[in-house]
Amino acid sequence: MAATRPAPIRSKPRKGDRLELRLEADRRRLLDLAAKESGVSTSAFVLERATLAAQEVLANRTTFVLPPEHWDAFLRLLDQPVQPVEGLAAFLAEPSILEPE
Repeated sequence: MAATRPAPIRSKPRKGDRLELRLEADRRRLLDLAAKESGVSTSAFVLERATLAAQEVLANRTTFVLPPEHWDAFLRLLDQPVQPVEGLAAFLAEPSILEPE
């Protein structure tokens, strides 16, 4: 009976989808240089930056759609008087971790 090798252990799941794009040589050089300066591959650089841009676009949407069965409940919540949230004012008065010290 022949011995079988165990399957290699992968720390990250394999990526299955591909996205290809065509670009001018000067843009490619720019992306390659920026990726090198960031210490990552060009693919990783482009994926990270494109993902951030996509999240920003979606976060800034001004229109959203609710199913009809949720619309009335949403309007009722908007019409309720403002309720203070305990500790929120103190929390917002603290310095942000995003601001330099």
